[in-house]
Amino acid sequence: MSEPVRVLHVFAALDTGGVSNFVMNMYRGMDRSRVQFDFAMTSGEKGIFDGEAEALGGRVFYFDREKSLDQNLKQVLTDKGPFHAVHSHVFFYSGLVLKTAKSCGVPVRIAHAHNAHTGESASIKRKAYEAAMRYLIRSNATVLLGCSEKACRYVFGENIMSDSRSLVMPDGIDCARFAYSPETAAQVRREYGLEGKFVVGHVGHFNPAKNHEKILSVFAELCRLREDAALLLVGDGELENSVRAKAEELDLSDRVIFAGAHRDVEKMYHAMDVFLFPSRYEGFGMAMIEAQAGGLACVASTVVPEDTNADGRAVYLPLEESDEVWARAILAADARRPEAAAEVGRLFGIDSAAKKLEGIYEG
Repeated sequence: MSEPVRVLHVFAALDTGGVSNFVMNMYRGMDRSRVQFDFAMTSGEKGIFDGEAEALGGRVFYFDREKSLDQNLKQVLTDKGPFHAVHSHVFFYSGLVLKTAKSCGVPVRIAHAHNAHTGESASIKRKAYEAAMRYLIRSNATVLLGCSEKACRYVFGENIMSDSRSLVMPDGIDCARFAYSPETAAQVRREYGLEGKFVVGHVGHFNPAKNHEKILSVFAELCRLREDAALLLVGDGELENSVRAKAEELDLSDRVIFAGAHRDVEKMYHAMDVFLFPSRYEGFGMAMIEAQAGGLACVASTVVPEDTNADGRAVYLPLEESDEVWARAILAADARRPEAAAEVGRLFGIDSAAKKLEGIYEG
């Protein structure tokens, strides 16, 4: 039996963010007798999924911060290879990753656009950097993947969809993993003291994109309308301390649960009544799909692509809309409908996405 082809995924760390969850979902669903994943962590830091990745047969390489990306990546490609493919998830920096991969003779070189904005200011210096990286990406990639057309156009260039290398591939999930369990819901609610509460939830990094400020201001208005309201925040990140301080300032500390990062994040959705997702920018918004796979109704900002409306019940509101309008939309959201998971599975099931990736890697 021939050895599986090895694919090196390049990103910052195997944390709880959307990119890591996408890659791990694909890894779990992949035929690992044909394709095996390895991981190059540019941050040099360990992540929450490292152990699982290694248990599935992957190797995790941590970059030395004293060395350049080129030096680190060349060392991995030459000493730990051969690799049939390099799959880069580091936004515009993928230009340098794929340039190095090409110089090392890697035949399949994939740049993957996971977002439609970086949050960086549009300074002249920033625009010059993005233009240079777009040129390197287009010059060195064999495949240009994106979670949406919007993400592809932002990272690779406005006219990129006419390029035959471009492919939109919505992220896939294991819907069975997110299927609603009343027993798990009760367990999590007991653990966090949420019995008898109307629980609004959010899953995401504490960073500018996820807009925790809006989450808190909407929740403050919701508390005025419902005395039993509680907020469950799942994730971690650089802005967590400032969000905690804001919750205290709004006198919400006793009604907001900071649950931290969870590898088994699916159980946290079970404890929620409505999912709130007022992002400032999103390439796609995979947390919306995960929430709907558990039957949750979702209220999101209009920057979130409406392709995420998998079960037809999601509500999209402008960020400029008042907190009261957002709060009332949450109250009006449909009750949990576990049967909606079937429609989510048809559109975003992991099997079809994993098989499509297998074909790209082996191509």
